[in-house]
Amino acid sequence: MKRRWIVVALVSIGAGVFGFAGTQDAPPQSMDLMPTKKSEEKRPSMVLADAGSSTIKREVSPVEHREPADENVVVPEAMSAQFSRIAQTFETELNYPPYSQPIVDLASPYLTPNHFSVVEMPVLDGKHSAALVVDKYRYFYPEPIAFQVKSGVPVEGMQFSLIDIDSREIVATGNSDNAQGKLTAKEDWPANVRLRVKVQFDGGEDVLTADVNYQNPVAYVLGAQPAYVQGADWVIPLDIDAKQAGLYRVRANLYREDGPPVAVLTSKQRLTEGESTIDVKAHQSVFGSERGDYQLRDIQVERMSGFPGEETRYGVSNVSVIELGPFNANSLSQESYQPSDQERQQLLFLKSLAGEI
Repeated sequence: MKRRWIVVALVSIGAGVFGFAGTQDAPPQSMDLMPTKKSEEKRPSMVLADAGSSTIKREVSPVEHREPADENVVVPEAMSAQFSRIAQTFETELNYPPYSQPIVDLASPYLTPNHFSVVEMPVLDGKHSAALVVDKYRYFYPEPIAFQVKSGVPVEGMQFSLIDIDSREIVATGNSDNAQGKLTAKEDWPANVRLRVKVQFDGGEDVLTADVNYQNPVAYVLGAQPAYVQGADWVIPLDIDAKQAGLYRVRANLYREDGPPVAVLTSKQRLTEGESTIDVKAHQSVFGSERGDYQLRDIQVERMSGFPGEETRYGVSNVSVIELGPFNANSLSQESYQPSDQERQQLLFLKSLAGEI
């Protein structure tokens, strides 16, 4: 999935271009990368950074139609080449709907949505190195936070604490006489926390830290109802138990039971409190007209921010794998995906910056 770096490049390069050109006319730049129901489907929000599985996003206002400016924007040759590559990749992605994107790279971050990136740090005045390792980035109550210190230097013991990043208050403490530790969860832990570990090595002590996210689940995926064909889409209704009303987004990876991942399926819908259904859809373009047994895995659910300053909240799936059974993709209409007017405008804009039109 290359959509993320496309938008990052567009933001950074575009800023340089318009600073260079000195024009005041803002070009179309909205790319909503997370799809919604048909009535609201857009290309995704601009992805600015990744931390583990935690994605930092900025919603961009809809494209405003303006008459072309009389003056031309002069784009340096090196930037034109970069825009050309971005335009080519974006044009390829427009062969697929935003709610059903193929997974062609086994290193795709969508396959490890809760990955914690381990960073080795120098310790003991830089003479050695060590890493604080947790098994994932986001935890859900009542899961304990278990961790270990990996180092070539023997660990004789640890003292550790969990700190609220926002208030800097200590919310939990513990100690261990070896390289492994665990903190038993409390329901009122804040979401953004820092694990601080003072490690007693054979030869001295040093401090390691790691930031993680802790959630009291705001929703639960209960399972799926029978899937059915709707034109060019295979529709999979997911049962959701929402603890709070709000705008929810669900993402799941479609797999062949005995093979590689097929696609990442995404849906966004406003839910009331209680049990509801959200449909995720797999478009015919991701199947390659193959039949087989299919599964949903790596299921994620989140309650999106409703206003500036409100944090995104996350839920969990009660089932790690949803068996969908056999499916013949030839039963789907072979209708191809037609990009929206906004997506076409974005592509034309990129091509114009690349000097291709």
